[in-house]
Amino acid sequence: MTTLTFRRITTQDPATRPRPRQGHASVFHKGCLYVFGGRVQGSGRIYVNDLWKYDPDKNTWEEILAVNPSQVPCKRHNHTCVMGMDDAIYVFGGQTVSNKYLGDLWRFDLGTQQWSELTQSQPRHSHGAWKHGNTMLVFGGRTGLKPAVYSNEVLAYDFESNKWSTPYSGDDQGRAAAAAGAPHPRSYTSIVKCDEYLVVFGGYWWDGKEHYFDDTFGFSLTSHKWIKLSPLGNERVPHCRNRHGLLPLPSVADGGFMSGMVIFGGNFYANDRGSDKFFGDAWMFGTFVEEPLTSGKWNKVTLLGDIPCPRGHVAWVEDDQVPGRSWMFGGEAKRERFNDLYEVRVEVSAT
Repeated sequence: MTTLTFRRITTQDPATRPRPRQGHASVFHKGCLYVFGGRVQGSGRIYVNDLWKYDPDKNTWEEILAVNPSQVPCKRHNHTCVMGMDDAIYVFGGQTVSNKYLGDLWRFDLGTQQWSELTQSQPRHSHGAWKHGNTMLVFGGRTGLKPAVYSNEVLAYDFESNKWSTPYSGDDQGRAAAAAGAPHPRSYTSIVKCDEYLVVFGGYWWDGKEHYFDDTFGFSLTSHKWIKLSPLGNERVPHCRNRHGLLPLPSVADGGFMSGMVIFGGNFYANDRGSDKFFGDAWMFGTFVEEPLTSGKWNKVTLLGDIPCPRGHVAWVEDDQVPGRSWMFGGEAKRERFNDLYEVRVEVSAT
């Protein structure tokens, strides 16, 4: 059985914390949580480019101001953040309040508190990103507004060379082989590394009507080929959704070592009823590492403690100091945005 135990954090000074928001991005580094940007609560669309730090030991929030305020990323939401190998936060893509899609990449040095702009890639928002070795891997996202264009491409950014590439083979035949069996182009999804695979679940695309996914795919980081992981039959799977939180499983579980992921929340739009459905459930996809990830299955997760209300667009990141601990901040449901913070304990048992 897998459980998520939530503990809502009440800070020493509730007035000093980030504004309620969605479409933000987070990283956790050397014992502290960092939150950047997003769409905040207010009349109309209000996007921000602020950077906040939460210190669990001190139980305090602090806004981090750039040394040079004229050299900062523009206000945005639906971007991604990852930690580099050099005590720096990397922010990629997103969307502005004027609906401009961004392909810029920024680096924030936590030591000098300075932003620097790096090489650009194709503009996109609502994509997924993950650090793997000395690269940042990016999947999917929306790349065009009119007409609506979505991606199922995997991109790789090399932190050392400051260059973008695709991990597909360079020739057309190799690219076609790698793309065979790829997931449908989509946005509002997340990715995580499980075993040798970059795994994606769910997401959304629009062609005059909204479409949501409940499928799970893995992109092999060795063969550079896609494989469908679920559903492969009539097994039980999470309801289709987008804007869900995604976290890798702790490597050690009661009974052995695990490979897999956990999702929480998300939403979908019921076209027939004309209303949004927000989820407050959690699901695990995984297997013991002695077995291939292709044999993994979805199972419902038990929620304990201070369970958050149903929502989408949460930022959920793994703690780098305490195994099995993670942090979940913010999100949105029915046009209400949140700035609540939860410590989440993930426990996995073979029984």
